[in-house]
Amino acid sequence: MENNILNELRTPVFLVNNSNEIIYINEIGEEFFGVSSNIIVGKKIDLFVQSDSPILNLINRVRNNKVGLTEESLDFSNLNFPNRKVRVHLVPLSFDNNQIIIQISQLALSEMFQSQRINSKISRSFSSMIDMLMHELKNPLAGIKGASQLIESDLEDKSNSFELTKLISIECDRIESLLDRMEQISNNNMKLDYESLNIHEILNHCRRVAENSFGAEINFINEFDPSLPRLFANKNLLIQIIINLLKNATEASKKKGNIKIKTSFNSNKITSFGKEDVPTPLPLQIEIIDFGIGISNNLISSIFDPFVTSKKEGKGLGLSVVASGLEEMGAVIDVTSNPGFTNFCINFPLRKS
Repeated sequence: MENNILNELRTPVFLVNNSNEIIYINEIGEEFFGVSSNIIVGKKIDLFVQSDSPILNLINRVRNNKVGLTEESLDFSNLNFPNRKVRVHLVPLSFDNNQIIIQISQLALSEMFQSQRINSKISRSFSSMIDMLMHELKNPLAGIKGASQLIESDLEDKSNSFELTKLISIECDRIESLLDRMEQISNNNMKLDYESLNIHEILNHCRRVAENSFGAEINFINEFDPSLPRLFANKNLLIQIIINLLKNATEASKKKGNIKIKTSFNSNKITSFGKEDVPTPLPLQIEIIDFGIGISNNLISSIFDPFVTSKKEGKGLGLSVVASGLEEMGAVIDVTSNPGFTNFCINFPLRKS
């Protein structure tokens, strides 16, 4: 019966004995380690984590002190899942203090840096605010410039010209909205308007902007789940976020090759502690996947920090805008990266108002 209850939990849970052998793991735990219970049960935990992982020290502390503890940001990487930070709860069994229950909450990078929101960082100086404004203006302006140039060489095709002029109008409106938002930030009077959105219409618009500007030589691949429900979010902010991610993916791909835009319904994605300090499902999933140079290990844990960048002329603001904007809309973002593959995965809550 206890095993059935633990299997119902939507977070990884496993039990280790006094020899640090895993003697039980639930189904979500199997997914977490990337191996089945038949392989993992009976094996020592140090076979499934990196040799320098602090988890073994935490287990010994709990066993010796006979009290539970929580580690808010623990490196729990392994061969299947490198560069992974998690929240870990360890509790000794009441009837056998040598056996330890370990419960894991996957920690989104946006949660790791909640205290470093872009608003407070940028407001430190007027020059930082100008940097952010100029950075964000470049993306829609690039779309306008590219679309205008194509109109000049394609006036005979009326249908295509209409599509491009419509794109110009939408991007001009987005610039105006961005300026209004920046004014609200500077006045500490931020308020977002939310609406029900077809996420695939938003993604297709962002793709058209990319194809007509910075991603002209990229092959964008759509892999959409047509049954995905509508998303409740701020339209302009969502466009801003997606274009930022597409631009980064394009630059990582050296402006050539493939970039995949994927949507899916992920019922297993949960943020462990939301505003109400309760687990919150985040099933609406958007992924931006490139096959470029990847993100270096020394940057991946801080890429959503303001002023952190690997670009020679970069300001380190684009991903800060992404993380801050998603946090405002109740979403989270995770990143997985190796040379030749980078996946930015965004998860939104399912709600209508």
